[in-house]
Amino acid sequence: MQLTAISLARLLMNTGLRMVYPFAPALARGLGVELTAVYQLITLRNFSGFLSPLFGPMSERYGRRVVMVGALLLLGGGCLFIFLWPAYWPLGIALIAISIAKVIYDPAMQAYVGDAVPYAARGKAIAITEISWSAGLLLGGPAVGFAIARWGWSSPFVGLAALAVLAAVGLRRVLPPSPRHTGRVSGFRQMWRIIRQNRVIWAMAAYTSLSMAANENLFIIFGDWMEQSYDLTLTSLGLASGVIGMAEITGELFAGWSVDRFGKRRVIITTGLMNALFYVAISMTAASLTGALVTLFLLFFTFEVTVVGGVPLLTELVPSARSVVMSVNVAAFALGRALGSFIGPEVSLRAGFLGNGVTAAVLMLISVLILAYWVKEAEATEDTENIEKTGEKNEWKQ
Repeated sequence: MQLTAISLARLLMNTGLRMVYPFAPALARGLGVELTAVYQLITLRNFSGFLSPLFGPMSERYGRRVVMVGALLLLGGGCLFIFLWPAYWPLGIALIAISIAKVIYDPAMQAYVGDAVPYAARGKAIAITEISWSAGLLLGGPAVGFAIARWGWSSPFVGLAALAVLAAVGLRRVLPPSPRHTGRVSGFRQMWRIIRQNRVIWAMAAYTSLSMAANENLFIIFGDWMEQSYDLTLTSLGLASGVIGMAEITGELFAGWSVDRFGKRRVIITTGLMNALFYVAISMTAASLTGALVTLFLLFFTFEVTVVGGVPLLTELVPSARSVVMSVNVAAFALGRALGSFIGPEVSLRAGFLGNGVTAAVLMLISVLILAYWVKEAEATEDTENIEKTGEKNEWKQ
């Protein structure tokens, strides 16, 4: 029940974050601005993720539940703002509010799971929560496309606002009060000391940033590429987004099944290398909508296994300061998204879709090498995992 509740709440966060990508052209038309202007808002929004380390100690100080509920209320406020004031800069403010809500929610949620689930079984639990990421496109994409086509570009935001408030109320009722001061970090000074003393956190940040930049560089031009190449309607574009969502949910389920069985590092290194190949392959199938969708499915499947399979590993890099590690990871996500959203349109303009694919492949390969050589769990993890496999019972409520 707890796992379901936090996953459904995260679904709203992810829908608000992801819906701007496939529908960027529709938002631009509704606002009467150039498509590049919407891309600039997305890049600005992505930079707000750098604030994540500032919020990292909050769940240690005030408790995981309080922070997650507060993030949902911020999401609702941001969505209501753009619905009440549908204009260009208010859209930018709303997107930033949604992004900040997510960078507050995700580290607290992941630390909550890390506290409750033994490392040997954590891959499955994290994968369940990550289904909300793919569902943001699989369910949210078609719903947003339908709403925009029928009621206008700002209509999806009012629905998200109402659902966010309901989710905040539900989460407060379902989750037990979480203890305060759950780790050894209660302020930014302590947080910075931990970051400085653990080089593995810097390696993790580089791995996350580069892998996210690879995907964002391609994904930001996805909506425009699909419209221009195949003349899709808004509804069809929403369904095409659903294909990516299906690839991601399949990847999340596969990650949950595989990483605890075959080893987290082994699985994500393998799928990361495969993902780099599909970035190049996608440009070779652009002449056929069917071929492009199949390749997109494989591309996002391997990417999602790599990302989701990596999260339980990251929660064990510095176990005594999980919220710090996950906050830095969210900031690294934001850096990667900002970098990818900045270079993606420029690369496309100068080198076409093939250029985006090659750029993504190179970035992903570098990130996998960093993971393979420098991102490793704490030394005590292996002994802890063996104990959990043989003796401890997982009390986490699913």
